[in-house]
Amino acid sequence: MTQNVKLTPDNIIRLTAAIKHVGTAEFPAHFCAFCAGLAGADAAYLTAFFDADGPAEIYSTRSDPDTLEALALYLDVAFVLDPFYKLFQAKTGDRVDGLGDIAPDDFRRSEYYAKFFRAVKLRDECGVMLHLTDQAALFLSLGVRGTSRLQVLRLRACLPAIGALARRHWTVLTPDRVDGTGRLAAHLDRAFEAFGSSTLSPREGQIARMILQGHSSKSIAISFDNSPETIKVHRKRIYAKLGVASQGELLSLFLTALRRMPATATGDPLAYLDATQT
Repeated sequence: MTQNVKLTPDNIIRLTAAIKHVGTAEFPAHFCAFCAGLAGADAAYLTAFFDADGPAEIYSTRSDPDTLEALALYLDVAFVLDPFYKLFQAKTGDRVDGLGDIAPDDFRRSEYYAKFFRAVKLRDECGVMLHLTDQAALFLSLGVRGTSRLQVLRLRACLPAIGALARRHWTVLTPDRVDGTGRLAAHLDRAFEAFGSSTLSPREGQIARMILQGHSSKSIAISFDNSPETIKVHRKRIYAKLGVASQGELLSLFLTALRRMPATATGDPLAYLDATQT
């Protein structure tokens, strides 16, 4: 259900600027400013998601060193844990969601949330997903204060206009990897699914991946029709087998292994981590 939205004079000024700059290099900044103004957002980060490549940064309002470091790691490998990237893979069309609408139940307690959301100083996030083709989408992350419910409703009401504006500018959306350094998203998805397979049982591997995504023991138990206590036993066994003592160490192990794994390699990323340490 949508609500009627009355544009403020500032909203209209920003919308007019975006329309005037369609087809120019300045358009992404004006597009993000219009959307951020609708949501009352503090920060905007615009990327393109692709089926066969990693995400490409298009525009960002953030320039502090801690944020840039976190975003570089996100673009390289960590995006595979992003709930909004999982939403892109589900191909559910143009939509606006708050982080709480789509994230696993324990996501805000996860190490991924702590590592990336604290680094970029976000309290909450609204996400605007625009599927421009079957293989590519624009994703606009808007950092908001407090809860994102009102911002989500305002953006949803304006989504047809936002989508039309974006499609006027991005008539073609393809990966910008001219330097040859981009990793294939499909490769990273396979690596994620294979993480720990050389050490863990198939069930333990599934649980480890759900832990990384931010699921609680209760949520995992429901998925496998087990008790939370059984999942906690599995968690302890997984940590022991991988030589880690916490979810934070598990995330660090996962990201380090993924970054060291060659882009054309297959199998468990941990095998390549071990190879670099011998």
